[in-house]
Amino acid sequence: MYNVLIVDDNDNNRLTLNLLLEEVDGIEIFEAEDGQVAVEMCVKNHFDLIFMDIMMPNLDGFEATQFIKQVNKKSMIIALSALDDDTSKNRMLSLGAEDYLTKPLNAEHFLQRIRQYLRIIALRNKQIHKFSSALNPFNAHVFHRNITFRIDDEEALAQFWDYWLNGEKSIINLSDCVRLIYGFGLWLLKHEYACSIVVEESEEKLYMMLLHVKPLSGNIIKNILLKHFANAKYILSNDMLTFQLDKEITRESSAGSVAMSDETKKILSKTHDNVQSAVDYINATAISFLSKIDGLEIINDDTDKAILAFEKEPNKRNLSVIYENFQEYADILAELMEFEHLGFAVRTLIDFLGTLTEEQFDTDKSKRLSAMLLNLLHDLASWRENVFITQVARDIHYLDSSLLSSCIQIEAIFDEKSLDPSHDDDIEFF
Repeated sequence: MYNVLIVDDNDNNRLTLNLLLEEVDGIEIFEAEDGQVAVEMCVKNHFDLIFMDIMMPNLDGFEATQFIKQVNKKSMIIALSALDDDTSKNRMLSLGAEDYLTKPLNAEHFLQRIRQYLRIIALRNKQIHKFSSALNPFNAHVFHRNITFRIDDEEALAQFWDYWLNGEKSIINLSDCVRLIYGFGLWLLKHEYACSIVVEESEEKLYMMLLHVKPLSGNIIKNILLKHFANAKYILSNDMLTFQLDKEITRESSAGSVAMSDETKKILSKTHDNVQSAVDYINATAISFLSKIDGLEIINDDTDKAILAFEKEPNKRNLSVIYENFQEYADILAELMEFEHLGFAVRTLIDFLGTLTEEQFDTDKSKRLSAMLLNLLHDLASWRENVFITQVARDIHYLDSSLLSSCIQIEAIFDEKSLDPSHDDDIEFF
């Protein structure tokens, strides 16, 4: 029997949840009319699953979540709110909530998630295997912690979810990363493929790797990441998908009293967006490297002419000039830690373009390819200009989604089925 706590100051909302949860077996439901009451109940009792409203009197959902996680980190907290904005979501997840659902709820989808949450809770406290060597392609330095999860059934996959989403939230975008890896892993299991998840950690970074992903099309993986985790820093190579996540500095407040200190309120009021302006980034970049950026201006002009030449006369010779010029961008992106994932995407595209034959250059595809290559070039030129030359970009990653999308769509011109939604509609994300 699992103890479930509903925290909401609205009587009707609590009643609605009670009615929905009647369809779930093996649970006992408790209620709290605000965050203050919820914290007091959690001090005295353990609750496996907590549904937390955000806007409440006395103690809101943000504050209540922080205190409850200090009392019992194993309690799974699901935020339920009418606030459908990234700031509220990121804040709740950073304070310890495992998920964030917006009202009104879709009953079928909600019940599906409830059963998944309970299954994860049931499979806790399993042994975690240690993994001794560094695998990630981002950084080969010594790591403080290396863990591997061998995923040969849903129990092991649930263990991975539980281990990372029930700990302290000091990793930026951890929730998005775990959900995506879980979704990919579940798809592999459903199609009878085993996989492994390796996690490596240093003082500033955390690397999550999903191994044995070949059964999943590379383009499907890229397209899903673009839709669900557009700002991800990742490398997809051979049979492994690797995410690089940044750590953030968090400070714990005293749990001795429910009253919030001014310092705690300041911490709670902060968002956790990992945004770096061009000015800040350039100040931290070696001056010697900037000369390479200047040299790209000539590359831009040459590539623009080469694309126009290919559009008029589509052949391997003209195309090779284009991707050889793009290699200059790929090399520079690969040298910059913040843009390694883009460098890999461009290099992957270059390799793909090198495999094309002139028999594939029919009129329609050649025109589409020229247009997409020109769009990619303009995005790269804009990235160079706004981040390194004028330094007006407020977020150095403002073009990441567009650049990744262009790379994916160019490959899709010659592989139409890769972006067919029917190929990924059975990949579940929680």
